[in-house]
Amino acid sequence: MGSKFSPKNNDSTESKMIPPQTSWIVLALFPIPFLFLASYLLKSTISSPPANFGSGSMFEKIAPRYDFINRALALNLDMSWRHRLVEEVVGPNGALFKQSGVKILDLATGTADVAILLGKAAERYSSSKAQEVVLGLDPSQNMLNVGKTKIDNAHLSSVITLKVGDARKLDLESNSFHAATMSFGIRNVPEKETALCEIHRVLKKGESFTNAKLAIMEFSEPDENSGIMGSLARVFIRHVVPSLGALLSGAPKEYMHLQKSINEFPSPKEFVQLMEDLKCPVWNEESMELAIDTFGSFRVREVVNLNFGSVQIYVANPILKQLVTE
Repeated sequence: MGSKFSPKNNDSTESKMIPPQTSWIVLALFPIPFLFLASYLLKSTISSPPANFGSGSMFEKIAPRYDFINRALALNLDMSWRHRLVEEVVGPNGALFKQSGVKILDLATGTADVAILLGKAAERYSSSKAQEVVLGLDPSQNMLNVGKTKIDNAHLSSVITLKVGDARKLDLESNSFHAATMSFGIRNVPEKETALCEIHRVLKKGESFTNAKLAIMEFSEPDENSGIMGSLARVFIRHVVPSLGALLSGAPKEYMHLQKSINEFPSPKEFVQLMEDLKCPVWNEESMELAIDTFGSFRVREVVNLNFGSVQIYVANPILKQLVTE
């Protein structure tokens, strides 16, 4: 006689467990609503910083934790971006250093991450012992103090020099540098055209020298055509960066400025046009008079897009143009 007993549906403990990968996703997403809330509270309770807030003063306060916060906000990708910037300047197999007496200017050098990479490249590729190859300038003394310690630890003090300086007024000789770099600094300069013309002035130019380079790395908000990952990057910049930066640094106004400055920075297309439409004054070195028929500009030969369109490297050469009159 058949049994009427039906086996009890007793699910195993294993079948009820949440898959490990799901747990990690839940844990990763858990803080996001709180960061959005924090972003909203910051914007509604703290006054917006002035436009020139990022020109130096804001970095004095956050300098000791700047590197740590940078790595956290960039998900530890920022050093790979800086490596790419240096590769664009140095060229294949260190082509830049095939010339003698190479000098490189690193503006907005901050804690000297890019300056150190340039210094290491100089030591690697220079045919003779590299001496005073890289000059790093920054308006924040506290940032430079951190950079100086890093340079000493890397044993690069004879290769890299750090000084307080303003990109808008460079106390440097004209036509004296083979290359210039600026990472995440140009958006903090209120008078961008003035700074770019100063860079143009100090870079080597003329018929006997045509290979000077300027490489500028900067953030921008990905546009609406950048796909899902670009949209996520835009949300990250607008909400996660200011709130997480404020929590990690204890300096909310500084990281509100970061998000605001990225939002207000020109699109890649607009920034290229700004660089190429410059009319920088050119001085005749022999007569020390202002040239009336020549002006300076840049020719942007490449824009490298990184991180789903939220980071660009603008690679340009300084050029001289003749003023055309009818």
